[in-house]
Amino acid sequence: MNSIRLRHLVFTGPGTEPAELVFDEGLNIIYGASNTGKSFASKAILFMLGVSKSLPEIEEIAAYEAVWLGLTLPDNRDVTLYRATQGGPFKLYNGLRKNSGIEDGLVLRQKHDSKRTDTVSHLLLDAMGVVGKAVVRDGNCKKDTLSIYLLSPYVVVSEQDIIAEKSPVFTSGSPSQRTFEQNLFKFLLTGVDDAAAVTVPKPSERKVAKAAKIELVDELIAQIDVELGENPPDEGETEEQLEQLERSASDLASRLKDAQAQLDVLTGERRKTIERRRELLERTGELDLTIERFSKLQAVYRSDLQRLQSIEEGGFVLVAMADMDCPVCGAPSDVQKHNHAAEDIAMAHKAAAAESRKIEREQRELTQTIVSLEAEAVGLRRTVDLKKSEIDRLDGEIEKARPHEISLRKSYEVYVSKRSEVVHILDLYKRRSNLSTRRAEIHAEPTQRSKGDAPSVGPDSTTLFRFGETVKSVLTEWRFPDADKVQFDTEAMDITVAGKLRAANGKGVRAILHAAFNVAIVIFCIENDLPYPGFLVLDTPLLTYREPMTSRYGELSDDEKDLKKTGLAEHFYKHLASLKDKVQFIVIENSDPPTDIRDFAHIETFSGLEGNGRFGLLAR
Repeated sequence: MNSIRLRHLVFTGPGTEPAELVFDEGLNIIYGASNTGKSFASKAILFMLGVSKSLPEIEEIAAYEAVWLGLTLPDNRDVTLYRATQGGPFKLYNGLRKNSGIEDGLVLRQKHDSKRTDTVSHLLLDAMGVVGKAVVRDGNCKKDTLSIYLLSPYVVVSEQDIIAEKSPVFTSGSPSQRTFEQNLFKFLLTGVDDAAAVTVPKPSERKVAKAAKIELVDELIAQIDVELGENPPDEGETEEQLEQLERSASDLASRLKDAQAQLDVLTGERRKTIERRRELLERTGELDLTIERFSKLQAVYRSDLQRLQSIEEGGFVLVAMADMDCPVCGAPSDVQKHNHAAEDIAMAHKAAAAESRKIEREQRELTQTIVSLEAEAVGLRRTVDLKKSEIDRLDGEIEKARPHEISLRKSYEVYVSKRSEVVHILDLYKRRSNLSTRRAEIHAEPTQRSKGDAPSVGPDSTTLFRFGETVKSVLTEWRFPDADKVQFDTEAMDITVAGKLRAANGKGVRAILHAAFNVAIVIFCIENDLPYPGFLVLDTPLLTYREPMTSRYGELSDDEKDLKKTGLAEHFYKHLASLKDKVQFIVIENSDPPTDIRDFAHIETFSGLEGNGRFGLLAR
């Protein structure tokens, strides 16, 4: 199953037995006496689909407070719509519910709103796969979003509509709605909506829009005139002035660029020279500090040499005196008993002499290093002085070059400013010219729609022919007289039989042809894999089979009498029953269905008699 099915319609109220209608998958027949609630059932279905705001005011409804409509959606999900009999919003429950003992549930709005998803209309359209589809309403391509209300005449056909002389396509009967109704019919037969259609304004709206555009352009032109001033310069003279400016300043930019480049070079050289001088000064300071430290080291060397020389001289004297006679007693050295440590003194003397030679050698090397460093320091100071002179020279050149660059830059700024003024004036003239041209174009725009602008309305002739063949096949299945002469008239948008329009027949014939129209739409959608609701409610399609004495529609016309003599009713029901796997039918009738049909349909009988079966829809 890929469509919606109705499962039950239940009325509940406190202290009152529920009034329930159960619907089978295929053909359902509700028949019985007048005033038993048969047509009320179809209106209640519309009420529970969110098409109507309220139920008809009948005496029996006062005992009930709620209505429950069970549905099976295309994904095989069972849901139930709940609504108070007084109207208002809905509640949506999962599963098939028939009582009011459930508090939770998703609240759904009754009124369709294309921007909301919490409506009954959205639930049903989404199940059909047609949410957001748009249909052109008028010749200006204004569009309405599809809703279950707009589709309802193709889902539930009332007793009044099924016998009406108006076309089944023109469901409202209003001439102003015909464009929309034909386009809705086209959508049903093609599955293609009008979302791509471009909305155009009406002639009256075009006139207002045109006047508003011209007024806006005039305001813009007036603003430009204010900017130009009372005595604006001539446009030709302004263009010539711009050319002169361009010629006079042809090499100004390049000269300014050269002057700026020269300043950049001098500034760069000065920066590099200053950096080099700073590096030289740092090196000079390092040399001065090193020389100072080496000078201190040289003083240490001199002090050490003096000490070593004293040790060396003392040792020499002591060694020399070791072989002399005693100065006190005059005894010769070889008979003297005292140890004068002459050998140690000699060794110390030699060591002092060797250390002195080493220090003298290092002192000479240090002296050479100091001389070299002092020479380098002198050279660095000379270079530092040269760098200072170079910096002074560059400062002088920069000072000489800067006024020239400043003069050129000021000249260029004056040129740019003046050129900007001239270009602005020329731009104002250009904008004014463009606006004047645009004003003329707007003034020349037509406000009346041309024939070529009118959008096509309704289905194309090929689709209508194919649909007419489907209608013919349906009436052939029903054994309708002259079914082979059935066509769908593209002008009247209605069925003709042997050239005779449906409206020219009696009520009963009009009813059966209207029913054929609706059944044909369902079959056409199924055969062409188009979206359709999945169920169809027909109220009194077999009106021809009424009893004139008891029916409010009176005597039968001649064409109704001819039709009643046929076995159409039986073939009608059998054909609908054969489609049970594809569509659900609910037929509301006054006359008894043929005996042979009872095995193919779910039948609900309203007797209209107390104590004889079910009296009617609602309990008494």
